[in-house]
Amino acid sequence: MRRREFFKVGAGGVGAAAVLGGVGSGSDAAAEPWTAARGVPSSAGSGGLFASGVVSGLHSSTEVVLWTRVARSDGTAPTSADWAVATDPRMHRIVARGTTTVNPAVDNTVKILVGRLRPGSTYFFQFRADGHYSPVGRTRTVPSGTGPQRLRLGFCSCQHWEAGYYTAHRSLAEEDIDAVVHLGDYIYESGGSGGIRLDTVGSASTLEDYRAKYRMYRSDAALQAVHANHPFLPVWDDHEFRDNYSKSSLAADPARAAAAYQAWFEYMPVMPVDGTTRVYRSIRWGTLAEIFVLDSRQYRDYEVESLANFGDPGIEMTREGRTLLGEAQRNWLLTGLEAAERDNICWKVVGNPVMIHPARAIDLDEPSIRALLPELPDHAGIYINSDQWDGFQWERDLLLAHLHSEGIDNVVFLTGDIHSFWQATLSVDYDDETSPRVANEFVGGSITSHALDILDPGLAEFIQRLIAIFRPPFNFVDLVRKGYGLIEMTPDRAVVDFKVVDTQTFEAAASTAARFTVANGSTDVLTELF
Repeated sequence: MRRREFFKVGAGGVGAAAVLGGVGSGSDAAAEPWTAARGVPSSAGSGGLFASGVVSGLHSSTEVVLWTRVARSDGTAPTSADWAVATDPRMHRIVARGTTTVNPAVDNTVKILVGRLRPGSTYFFQFRADGHYSPVGRTRTVPSGTGPQRLRLGFCSCQHWEAGYYTAHRSLAEEDIDAVVHLGDYIYESGGSGGIRLDTVGSASTLEDYRAKYRMYRSDAALQAVHANHPFLPVWDDHEFRDNYSKSSLAADPARAAAAYQAWFEYMPVMPVDGTTRVYRSIRWGTLAEIFVLDSRQYRDYEVESLANFGDPGIEMTREGRTLLGEAQRNWLLTGLEAAERDNICWKVVGNPVMIHPARAIDLDEPSIRALLPELPDHAGIYINSDQWDGFQWERDLLLAHLHSEGIDNVVFLTGDIHSFWQATLSVDYDDETSPRVANEFVGGSITSHALDILDPGLAEFIQRLIAIFRPPFNFVDLVRKGYGLIEMTPDRAVVDFKVVDTQTFEAAASTAARFTVANGSTDVLTELF
């Protein structure tokens, strides 16, 4: 059954607030037969028990993560819930089932790691409590061994509740894809200032505040639908805690940070690594691709206030050892990319929350300027955003040089954070036109969060035209429209679509703004505009 067909049969109107809780047993101990409502969501008649819907996460070739929240509208909850996994959307052919505790200490959330499943297979799942059934969700395991011949991912970020409707998620739910890579800013810690819809929680600073944020966001029908229809591979950016944070921010406000992180783990379909707050990880899709998702926040050095990488404090942007990833994560990424190349993994996909391609508005790394100012650092210039990789230039140079020195090809960065669409090719030294090109980056817009769309259209167009003077250049920029990205990888090529939507209109349809094709073994990009 194709995803679009399942969306029509089994996921229409699905609720969506998946949450963490006690890990359930994998037993077949449920006493009564599983008599699901034939794939029809039953939350409307469940006394609100499953009003938050169902969510799943990619995990391994034999395991999937399932989660939901079990609670009545008055906040009370049953003490336990049953779960089942089937090979059909009507839940007739059950292959795994069990019972788990519903724990108020984790906001009545339930998270299950189901194992002993078939690699590369689609499954359906459902929860049950007090005789009521959740909506049916669709998930899948990761392929193992050689192959497969296709991987199709959605990628998205930045879904500010107040900024617009989740029309992008409504379209993404119906895409024929294998999974969604969510690159962060799933919630926004701020709120209550008004917009196209009101954030009733306001600013979050406590555990209950952050939990309320997730419950509110997951009440959206379109977000519910995309979760029910596709497994997610999520990572956080900054607004899951607070804007532009670093490891210094965590040390300065540890109680708030702990609350934000706890709520994220409660509500995201991921299992903690060794009981820590580590979220960076990778998943191999057979020999076709390996997906690395990065944490660009909790290990990074403090933010540089200057946008110029010279003078004081701007010189900090180029300081040796200054890190966005932290040493452990950086070493993990470098060795992981090496291993993927050594094992003949075709595509190396990096889920990268903040933009890695330079966004330098004024280039000062020119021979004539350097003759006058020989003390200028490498890549001298004025940058537009030191919160992204431009604020960590030593580490970026190290990573891109490593791709070249180790012969790691077919590297694709999928990026979020900046509420706009960008595409560019990355080279080892962007101030040397002869420098080897080593990767491509695709920045996939935002689900709702604003960029230049809040400006007068004429002014927005003028600002966008100024991007043409940036050095190194971009191949494509759209600072106005909202949406998401799709990437399809085969052994021959990777094709990326930028899909755009009107977030101010609830029923708007998505359309393709641009398509980019990169052949296996090449960094050249064929661009088609629509």
